[in-house]
Amino acid sequence: MKYSTLVINKLFKKEDKTLEETIKLDILNFIRVIHSNGHDFIDAFYDAEYFGDIGMTFKKMSGQVMGIITVNIKSEGRKLTYIFNDKGYELLDDLLELSELELDEDDIE
Repeated sequence: MKYSTLVINKLFKKEDKTLEETIKLDILNFIRVIHSNGHDFIDAFYDAEYFGDIGMTFKKMSGQVMGIITVNIKSEGRKLTYIFNDKGYELLDDLLELSELELDEDDIE
């Protein structure tokens, strides 16, 4: 998902968020803080943890172009892993599926 203040504002205003919307808002809000603080993403180090029903960790070493997010959904006993940078985030499993796809020239834009 590409970082967007419009999406963040829309989700902040929504009262009954789904689990997916709550996760999206939390991740986008973390990226918003990066922008608000004026951090140079590549030079920055992140080791943050959110507690609650949906626990999250945000980790990135200085010099890395991507970080990793681990989401622990306690009510479902499920974990999700995302990669992120200052431009957005993606579910890691979705990216790993790309290695199994056979793309032809018509699929590439």
